[in-house]
Amino acid sequence: MNKTILFCTIIALTGCKSLDYVKSGKPVMEGNSLKNIDVLSGCISRQWAGNGTPITSIPIENGVSLLVPQAMGGYDVVLDIKKAGNGSSFTLYERVPALTPKIFADSVNACK
Repeated sequence: MNKTILFCTIIALTGCKSLDYVKSGKPVMEGNSLKNIDVLSGCISRQWAGNGTPITSIPIENGVSLLVPQAMGGYDVVLDIKKAGNGSSFTLYERVPALTPKIFADSVNACK
């Protein structure tokens, strides 16, 4: 019985951190950059990694997603970067914006 409750709790908590769940919320930041996808994502990845943040990168249609995984599964921060004209557009999502360190948004602003 206890194992069943534990399993259900873990599944429920992981669902609240899934990629779709994080991206279903209101974006924390949206914008454009004159930098192409590779340059912008590289700059942001280096800044996030420089703070000891593990980063995962996955391809998406017309771009890339930078993901900050959570220790128990799922994601806390998702940054979608897509090709837009001669540069790129970006959308930053945070699972719990009030509890997410400012370094993520600050890095996007510094690199754009």
